[in-house]
Amino acid sequence: MGGIPRRGRKPVIYIYSPTPRAEVSVNLTLSDSWSLSAVWPCTPSIQRVGSSFGQVAEWLVSTSPDGTLKDKHTGMEVTYLYWEALANVKPLSPQVTGLDSTAECFDPAKPSLSVMDSVLLPVSKVGHYLDKALSALALNAEARTSFITFWLPDLLKSPYIALRFVPQEQYARAAQLDISPKPDVTTRIFILFRGVNEDEVSFWTVAAERAEDDVSFWKAVVGIDEIAARDEAAFRVLEWGGMEV
Repeated sequence: MGGIPRRGRKPVIYIYSPTPRAEVSVNLTLSDSWSLSAVWPCTPSIQRVGSSFGQVAEWLVSTSPDGTLKDKHTGMEVTYLYWEALANVKPLSPQVTGLDSTAECFDPAKPSLSVMDSVLLPVSKVGHYLDKALSALALNAEARTSFITFWLPDLLKSPYIALRFVPQEQYARAAQLDISPKPDVTTRIFILFRGVNEDEVSFWTVAAERAEDDVSFWKAVVGIDEIAARDEAAFRVLEWGGMEV
């Protein structure tokens, strides 16, 4: 990535409610490792957390059973809430206010992707692998298609791709999401990936072997409740995003 700040790209938040809800509050609190670079719908409620780099963004929406959200501030109808953030060059701390600072975390300023926690795939197999993995992680067809087509231009730049999904608990320490009323289940999928050249493949043997495992192992890694995440009678939230490292 050189001197270009890493960007958490396209985190989008879907809210699925089987019955209309007149008011749902969505509060996103970032750690001080990154700062918001874009949100949609635009919200006036973006503020710093104390004197740190951390930020809070808030939306107030109503929901429809078809997944459409109406933003109370702009009056716009959208299918999801969107945000992006740039990693800060000199983060003060990866801690999010109110969370246990001793737990392992995902730091957007120093994201980790290694042979021990990733899979390695030739670029020709990445799309199919992602479709299977995202299905195992309970993303529906629309979300899977949007995910893959958004990242595809970046994935096609290299002959091989190393990737992993971040455990939800670690991700939450970098981007805490509070929704009221509380959903029955919240599923947050965040991918880290990097291109790997032909002359580097020999260093990624273990990751290449792991790519042959059943993709369902990502459910335990990420920590999702698959049954609840697929329950259309439940009040559910789904978020997906990622970062090239």
